[in-house]
Formats: sequence, structure tokens, C-alpha cells
Amino acid sequence: MRSNIWIPIDHIQDQEPIWAGTRIRMFELSPNGVEQNEQKQNKAEHSEQYMEYLLSYIHGNSDELQLTCLTQGEAGNIGAVISKDLPNHYTLAQMLKAMLAGTYSEVLFE
Repeated sequence: MRSNIWIPIDHIQDQEPIWAGTRIRMFELSPNGVEQNEQKQNKAEHSEQYMEYLLSYIHGNSDELQLTCLTQGEAGNIGAVISKDLPNHYTLAQMLKAMLAGTYSEVLFE
């Protein structure tokens, strides 16, 4: 069983399976090429500026998973579609990392 701890996406190994039901937060941090370490230090200042998504199955599409927005005002919008690691029913962290490149993100495994 996993705990309710948000883990920075870059702390997850590339081959870690990411299943449907995983929640992802994408933070809005300083643009203009700010160093990633500096962004992490500033995360606390921007803790309210994030979009939260749920990784879920797509009805009628067994090859991909989708990120569905949970944030009020945007809830239900599809943020992205990610390929599964076929024949498995999950994606790998490396696929999620590639999709989230350049965005400070955290993952909550549920």
C-alpha cells in the first residue's frame, strides 16, 4: 500500500509503472528558463497555482490512458493522452516525464 505523499516526478524511476487512478499536479512556476532547482525551492510560494489531473482509462481505446483535469473550473477537460506500455494496462514513468517535460509536477499514487 502506498501513502498519500506527493512525489516530484523526477524522483520516480523511468521504469516505474504508472496506473490509472494516479493523480498528477502540474505547477505553474516562473517562466523565462528558471533553473529547475530554483523552481523547486520556489514551489512553496506557488503552492496554490497548480492543475490537478487524474490518469484514467479511455472508453473504447485500450492502447492509451488520458489525463483528466480535476481542478475546479477546468474539471473534465482532457489534458493529454499517454500511450500504455502494451500489452500492460499501465504507462511507464518515462512516458509521463516526457509529456510533462519543462513543468514541475508531482505524483500521488492511490
